[in-house]
Amino acid sequence: MDRANLKLTLLLATIALPIGLASFSFYQGEGGSATTNNGVLISPVVDITEFAMEDQNGIEAFQSFETMVEGVEVDDYVPRPWSLIFLGTGSCDEVCGDRLFYLRQLHRLLSGDADRVARYYVNVGTSKVFDANTQSMFNEAFTDMTKVYSQGDVLLNNLAAIIPEGVNPVAEHYIFVADPLGNVMMYFTPENTPDEILRDLEKLLDQSSLG
Repeated sequence: MDRANLKLTLLLATIALPIGLASFSFYQGEGGSATTNNGVLISPVVDITEFAMEDQNGIEAFQSFETMVEGVEVDDYVPRPWSLIFLGTGSCDEVCGDRLFYLRQLHRLLSGDADRVARYYVNVGTSKVFDANTQSMFNEAFTDMTKVYSQGDVLLNNLAAIIPEGVNPVAEHYIFVADPLGNVMMYFTPENTPDEILRDLEKLLDQSSLG
């Protein structure tokens, strides 16, 4: 194994261990036989690039972990934050807006860990354009949330294996969680309360020093 590959291997091991432990803890109850999460665990995890997100200029919003660390020295590596990925469209109605509001509030409740988490609104559809009301809402209330775009048919096809049949995760504004390696490992449905989401996030962040 050459020096570059050795460094990458060590980097992967260093990063994966605490995240793996954080994820594993959700599968283990007090006696090691029950799950302790409120959200739905995704197993196997989905790479964040499967969400096919891009910015307004058509540039990929996320690269795979392997691409991101290619040529990077171990000491120079800066991990990505944990990501909360909110699915919506270019027209965010009242239900959508309310869900965004409580996502913002629970992000703030993370207090000292808030900087370890980034929020993304994915405009899923055929156009990157937001309607006037939605754009105004983001300008006034959600300036710290990154807006990205994903083509609807591509995203839904990529998520088909992990979403129950007959469910539209965009219409129901599912919230996905990705770790700093780009592993999408959990999602929340409208049935999850803000308190349930907050407890899961606090546990993940408490058991991982990364991001």
